[in-house]
Amino acid sequence: MDDRYDAELDIRVNFCHEALSPLGFRRVCALDPIDPDVIARFQKEVETSTTENPMQRFLWEYPQILCRLLGGGYCWWVKQEVWLGQEFRLDFLAARTESLLLNYRLVEIENPAAKWFNPSNGKPATKMVEATQQVGDWHHWISLNQDYAQREKPFGLGLVNLTPLAASSHILIGQRKNVTPSDRQRLNAIRSSGGRYWVNTYDSLIEAAKRVPQNFYGDGDDDICSECQYLLD
Repeated sequence: MDDRYDAELDIRVNFCHEALSPLGFRRVCALDPIDPDVIARFQKEVETSTTENPMQRFLWEYPQILCRLLGGGYCWWVKQEVWLGQEFRLDFLAARTESLLLNYRLVEIENPAAKWFNPSNGKPATKMVEATQQVGDWHHWISLNQDYAQREKPFGLGLVNLTPLAASSHILIGQRKNVTPSDRQRLNAIRSSGGRYWVNTYDSLIEAAKRVPQNFYGDGDDDICSECQYLLD
């Protein structure tokens, strides 16, 4: 354990772990190294896949790749295929601790071959429409059912602090070669109307996996995660 003991960090990391691990969430440290061969295999999957299914399988096998994009300097708790009641299924739900509260990332995995907008008329392409509608439905559900979402199982979902303010979404869709500057401008205009979500191509995911993540709780070249230390102690 690092000599610079942080009591608040100790409490909040273990609170997060104790709240989410019984629900089937896996703890993933985004500071853990990712084998370059794994990244190369994932990049090949992205370039050759015509559906999102291989993406979902690969990211559950190697969730560090996803967590590097969500925020690479600490631990995340991640679960695949999380249901919001009986209505909506999330491809991934990730959470981490901020202060003594949990913050959630709702992740929608889409086709890496999909376009963002139709070149012929500039309107959102089918998969983009589906994805943005999906995340809108998720956030609407949370706003109506946050008490049920937070209630302990079996009377609720057990997702502590899942509220509209504590939830944001990520959509992974398409590749950069199919996204024009005009597409990004159109998307920014849509998001400025109030959407709490980010849209990234798979290129951004791969680039985040290749970068050396910043250690938010370390000094200089220290690559030891303090959050991991508290959990292992």
